[in-house]
Amino acid sequence: MKPRGTLAHMRWEIGIFSHYFRQFVKTRLAYRTDFLIDTMAVSFAMLVQLAVLGTLFSKVESLKGWSFHQVLFIYGFSLVPLGIFNLTSVNLYRFSDRFIIQGKFDRVLLRPVSTLGQVMCESFNISGLNEIIMGLAVMVYAGAKMHMQLELVDVLAVLILGPAASLVYTGVFLGITTVSFWHEDRMGLAPPVYNMIRFARYPITIFGAPVRFFLTFILPFAWVAFYPATWFLGSPEFSRLALFTPLVGIVVFGGSVLIWRGGTRNYSSTGS
Repeated sequence: MKPRGTLAHMRWEIGIFSHYFRQFVKTRLAYRTDFLIDTMAVSFAMLVQLAVLGTLFSKVESLKGWSFHQVLFIYGFSLVPLGIFNLTSVNLYRFSDRFIIQGKFDRVLLRPVSTLGQVMCESFNISGLNEIIMGLAVMVYAGAKMHMQLELVDVLAVLILGPAASLVYTGVFLGITTVSFWHEDRMGLAPPVYNMIRFARYPITIFGAPVRFFLTFILPFAWVAFYPATWFLGSPEFSRLALFTPLVGIVVFGGSVLIWRGGTRNYSSTGS
């Protein structure tokens, strides 16, 4: 029975989607070999990226004033929101084909639960957990090398800024997904935008002014790693901007949710 009241309804939906996740994990663990191979593949890919970063700094001492361990810390932080995003948003990539073209969105509309929640929680990408763990490990390693003194407020900052930054990722790709309600898009827009995530793993100051503007205000990937990471690096020029990360995440994600709702009203069944 659907509960009354906004808070009661939110708790009810969170309980349902938590059950979705538990069942998915049980399903994946039933095939432990496949799960292990997938985990090793993702871990190897991240180690290759770290090796590329190390090779880059073997040629130079700093990158526009940023040391190797500072850039490494930014890279590690970038993996945390990316892992949260990849864990929960795998269905956004194939939404057009699975839900619009195949007509599965009809089933979603018939249930008294959030349509967006149903789409995002139908399946998960467990490899996102690997990215979160690897990202935290890289941050700890880089922070130790820089003799970073972390306090309780810094731990709270990770717990707030990481999920807030993931809202930027989710908002951007949710916005791309909603195009499917008006125009069929079989993975046309998402891949090139996803490839631009790599720019978020480096200090934004190494790029020219047009790129900095684009990554800050147009495709705001600078807010998923660089700006929030500067809170911990103590950069006086940017650390205050880190405090705006939750606001940016809410605005980007909230705007996409509004477009999503407009898309659901525009949706017409395939009739199949």
